[in-house]
Amino acid sequence: MKKIVSIKKSEEFEACIRKGRFAAEKNVVVYSLKNGLEYSRLGVSMSSKLGKATARNRFKRIVKAWYLENFERIKKGFDIVVLARKTKEEKIKAREICLKDYRDELERAFKRLRLFKEE
Repeated sequence: MKKIVSIKKSEEFEACIRKGRFAAEKNVVVYSLKNGLEYSRLGVSMSSKLGKATARNRFKRIVKAWYLENFERIKKGFDIVVLARKTKEEKIKAREICLKDYRDELERAFKRLRLFKEE
């Protein structure tokens, strides 16, 4: 069974951001850091400056849905942090967030970080 193991502690988020590698796209930034475990952990975050709680929760659900779609392709043993980026001046509305907008960007970022298994 596929299960997402989350990064919960702020120290773990900060360590991944400070010490890890990153790939920036238009709407997202993905950080990765080896964690020495037999599984990968995922952390998703969006600043309250970017949108209200419904938008932040929708962004998290969308990223987790993409992660589950690609679960078998992703390498084990990494901490992965996905952050939303501000693209325009006004706040992001929940109804504007959809998977198709983020799918290609997440795919490119994960490829640049070499987080996919060799196919």
